[in-house]
Amino acid sequence: MGIRAGLSVMTVVLVSIWLFASIGLSFAEKSAFVRYVIDGDTIVLKKGTKVRYRGINSPEIPHNKNKSGEPFGWAATKRNRQLVQGRLVRLVQDDEKRDRFGRLLAYIFLPDGRMVNEILVREGLAFVCFSEKGSSFSKKLLAAQREAIDAKRGIWSIPPVRLEPYYVGNRQSLRFHRPSCPYGKKMSKSNRVIFKSRSDACKEGFCRCKKCLP
Repeated sequence: MGIRAGLSVMTVVLVSIWLFASIGLSFAEKSAFVRYVIDGDTIVLKKGTKVRYRGINSPEIPHNKNKSGEPFGWAATKRNRQLVQGRLVRLVQDDEKRDRFGRLLAYIFLPDGRMVNEILVREGLAFVCFSEKGSSFSKKLLAAQREAIDAKRGIWSIPPVRLEPYYVGNRQSLRFHRPSCPYGKKMSKSNRVIFKSRSDACKEGFCRCKKCLP
């Protein structure tokens, strides 16, 4: 590598570090081979490491006989397989490295630079689901979700199983609930925010409660 080329590479690296540092993020990235896709938001790497996609939730598929799946669960799984199974991808992590089950949390990037998390959300095959710490790419993911909602793609093309007169969001956890949900009733009044519709809550970056599934 020549001196000029070396300086160019070094410049790119330094600029990247500065960009992440300037928005207060610690990050790590690496390349990995995807051996298997479990569902719409979870993959298994070559050495058996499970990776959960950061910042999103795809509709559930039936992992056992006692639990039914959700609409578009298999569509999300199929699309995820098309995108990453048997391919080398780039994993980018921010300050939240693992979930409560010990799985790696990461944004997955294809060789052409596209983010798989964003693709699934934009195509209506995943919900944006931030943690309290937020997400490094929260603005990009939320913009993709708003686009999918307005275009009525995928999960947004079908009405909710049971409509409610309103929904209750928690500003701290960024989750929203049905009015009757016990988890929603436990939140403090200072954290409560009312949404007229499920779409309104999702457009603001609130994620469905896993208990009441609004």
